[in-house]
Amino acid sequence: MNSANVTELNPFVLWDHFYLPNVEGTAGFDFHGHSGVATISYPQTGDIGHEDTGGHSGMLKAGGVQVMSSGAGVLHKETVYPDKHIADAFQLWVALPEDIQEMGPVTYSTLQQQDIPVVEADGSKTKIVIGQFQHKKSTAQAPVDMTYLHVNLEAESEWQHLSQKSQTTAFIYVRHGSVDTGGVHLSAGELGIFEKGNEDLVVNASTQEAEFLLVLGVPLNQKIISNGASVHSNRTNLIAGVQKIQQLHTHGISQIS
Repeated sequence: MNSANVTELNPFVLWDHFYLPNVEGTAGFDFHGHSGVATISYPQTGDIGHEDTGGHSGMLKAGGVQVMSSGAGVLHKETVYPDKHIADAFQLWVALPEDIQEMGPVTYSTLQQQDIPVVEADGSKTKIVIGQFQHKKSTAQAPVDMTYLHVNLEAESEWQHLSQKSQTTAFIYVRHGSVDTGGVHLSAGELGIFEKGNEDLVVNASTQEAEFLLVLGVPLNQKIISNGASVHSNRTNLIAGVQKIQQLHTHGISQIS
């Protein structure tokens, strides 16, 4: 995502499906910096170990979710431990509200797979990664007003979400199979952006089972600018975030080594 379209899905600024089929040993990302953005990690195959210059460390098991709000700036390291040489994960970046969180402290919210609520209905199973669905609610601490659902839909079945009227930004990503929604057909690996509006979302599976992720959120009433690793509401905060990351590169890693 570049500066020309970084606001298209406000408050979401990046979506990544990280898939490696032939991993020998471990994979991942050594210490790198973020500021002004929350990174939401959701591994499907393989686990993710993390540590940062804020003193946090731990292991996110496959099927769990972790929200890291970077605030004014942090360095963190992610080590991917594949399962049978396969690593498969999603990561979503969310801009932080400018009033408190954007330049605040680094925070974490982690739920392992067994703690994520599930709604099962005729023809579907919905994991509530963040937010709520049909009177069940995830306890993951969202950085903004948002919903993040992971749905398995049986062949020739229909799934519906009575979306909150304020969550006007919405997109769908198909992991397996194919679906029809909003008059559009989407296949595995394709992402569709819903038009802004207040209509409920309806998704239909075709002649085979489908698996998709649906993300909705309330747009932030602020500018969104980015240099890649940092996302901020104004140039002053962006410069401050970049400087904090540079300082941590010089002094911070030794604090946790």
